Amino acid sequence: MSRADDIRSSLPAMRREVRSAVRALNGGCSWSALVASLQRVARTDLCLARLVEGHADALRILVQAGVAAQPGVYGVWASRSAGTGLRARRTDEAWVLDGELRFASGVDVIDRVLVPGWVDDDTHVLLDVPADAFEADRDSWHTAAMDASRSFTVHADAVRVTGGPVGPENFYLARPGFAVGGIGPAAVWVGGVQLVVDLVAGSLRRFRPTPHQLRRLGTMRQVAWESAELLARVADDLDDELADAAEVGLVRTTAAVAAERVVDEAGRVVGPGGLTGDPRIARALADLLVYARQLPLDQVLEDLGRSALEDAEDRR
Repeated sequence: MSRADDIRSSLPAMRREVRSAVRALNGGCSWSALVASLQRVARTDLCLARLVEGHADALRILVQAGVAAQPGVYGVWASRSAGTGLRARRTDEAWVLDGELRFASGVDVIDRVLVPGWVDDDTHVLLDVPADAFEADRDSWHTAAMDASRSFTVHADAVRVTGGPVGPENFYLARPGFAVGGIGPAAVWVGGVQLVVDLVAGSLRRFRPTPHQLRRLGTMRQVAWESAELLARVADDLDDELADAAEVGLVRTTAAVAAERVVDEAGRVVGPGGLTGDPRIARALADLLVYARQLPLDQVLEDLGRSALEDAEDRR
């Protein structure tokens, strides 16, 4: 059994591994150290890395707000997918949350979550809530891909939050660190790309590969190297305050494109035998594809294309 198999063998095993991994993180560590750590974890298992990244993101948010973290492992549940999201209202004693939220990662694994509660369409407050305050629909995830991240739909029925908001109104989306924080998921995607290269290369060592398999493996390695190099460079620049949100956006796009390319090439290299006979390869490909699809790649590339046209017009 591989270490990844052991991590995903049971819910208690994932809980233990997440706690061990987050203990190794320093909440105030540099961006370069953080992205390197996330890549290493993802190179073992993407679900584990997804949860570790959520904890690191939550700690940075709390630091930015000047609010102390509570004991335990954190996550950030902020999806408004398909028009869902949590509504917030203020009573005399507490904030009260109602509604439905999708893709709440870490159910039964993490201890606390930062969640935006929407007072109206344009105003939200960020609240620090025990993860078990929500009712999880454990039948809402219908694929084995990223299943161990336990990213379920959760429901809030008059959940009372006695503590004050984290930061001022609209802090979660308006804070300067929001866009820059997107480098965390990109680091996990890059680590996932490297994991797929590792697994496919390992599978080819069991027999004599064909020239086309070697060519495609070489392409995968090149794509993995390019995305990792850009990630490391921009992370270093963030530490030196030389990078901005636009560069982080390009890192995310590069990582997502690399994920798409590597998933396609890997399937062609290993063929039906590898896709159906090697559970680690099949799982890594499925995990990476689902997780990297978090980025609306077509929309992002369309925006980049439009920007290229505008630049060309300026140079005429």
